[in-house]
Amino acid sequence: MQMTDIDREVDAREAPISGAARSTLEKHAAALLRHTADGTFPLAAGVMPLEADHYTSAERFAAEKRFVFQRVPLTLAASCEIPEAGDYKTLEVAGIPVLLVRDRQGKAHVLLNACTHRGAAVASGCGTAARFTCPYHGWTFSQDGALIGIASADDFGRVYKALLSMKRFPVAERAGLIWAILDPASPHNPAKMLSGIDDLISGFGLADWSVIESRILTGPNWKLAFDAHLEFYHLPVLHRETFGPQRSNRAFYFAQGPHQRVIAPQGPASERAPDDLYAFGRVPTRDEPLDPLLMGEWILFPGTSINTFYIAGIRCVLLSIVVPGAEVDTSTTTQTFLAETPPQDDTARSAMADMTAFLAHVVGDEDMPTSAFQQQVMGTGLLGEVRFGRNEGGLQHFHMWLDRVIAADDAALMELLCQP
Repeated sequence: MQMTDIDREVDAREAPISGAARSTLEKHAAALLRHTADGTFPLAAGVMPLEADHYTSAERFAAEKRFVFQRVPLTLAASCEIPEAGDYKTLEVAGIPVLLVRDRQGKAHVLLNACTHRGAAVASGCGTAARFTCPYHGWTFSQDGALIGIASADDFGRVYKALLSMKRFPVAERAGLIWAILDPASPHNPAKMLSGIDDLISGFGLADWSVIESRILTGPNWKLAFDAHLEFYHLPVLHRETFGPQRSNRAFYFAQGPHQRVIAPQGPASERAPDDLYAFGRVPTRDEPLDPLLMGEWILFPGTSINTFYIAGIRCVLLSIVVPGAEVDTSTTTQTFLAETPPQDDTARSAMADMTAFLAHVVGDEDMPTSAFQQQVMGTGLLGEVRFGRNEGGLQHFHMWLDRVIAADDAALMELLCQP
């Protein structure tokens, strides 16, 4: 069954965050403030072991590709990356070539980037196009993937163009992000499988933000590349030259279905940003700015991180999307730096350029080499297992949910993911 496209959500200023989502954020804030006042820190029940071959097994990798990356809604891009009619972007997820495009009616489409004649790619990179023409034989497709032209049609022979549209994936646009299920035959509506995480992050209003810079980093197994987003235990050690050895290695974790939120404890006053809940000192009232309730790093299952901060007084996020490569030991991380408003002066532009370079260095030159060595060691088969500590609850939550999703049949999957 082919899903119809989901209308692009209205601006967050027109559709404010729901009362239920606001209440959840307020509960998070109250817990953070209470633990800070009491000097306490929540820990997982115990240490969790994990077989090391979860990062190297071809069988496990095949299960993740089929039962995770082709069944659950994936965050593929921010809406503001393709804001206008004809804007498009290509990417590859676990060997699947994907084309994102916005049509003249403002709807986002997620298509298999393959001509239905002989499978050649119809687009590359990103840009703007009124239509897509296959560079191999000249077949032409509309912005929604419909076949509209066949070169030398009389010579080719009779075919029904309506049956030869590009493969369309079920898509939803929520909270300023484009989500899709990479199975054209999926019976599920991705908008109903987000466990409420879209409501929690809708307060950012990402649909109207600006793209400052984007880059792609290559890495090892996708879980090794993503694990670093799920704990702060390593920050003062691996990143001692960048974040500094005084950085706390603790993190608070709040779950929302398979998704979660990772927040650092209170830092020095000099490091507090305008949205710092601790500097605010209390839970904001309903008529006060929402910003302090959205602090931290948001983890969207299975491989997306939204990291929040301020640069030159402008609220920014780093959208990191980690996806498997074609092989078990490869992955890509797409870093997209977004700003709520474009920088208006050289000082702000320079500060943002410095931050994007800094974040690329932290991930590309510190995290990725470490993960690549882990991949090498695990590939020997000699390590046996790894373990996640009581202070690494985010990793425990993530890997347990991977197992739950892989084990669920299609009917159970909807039930599993539609609940917060």
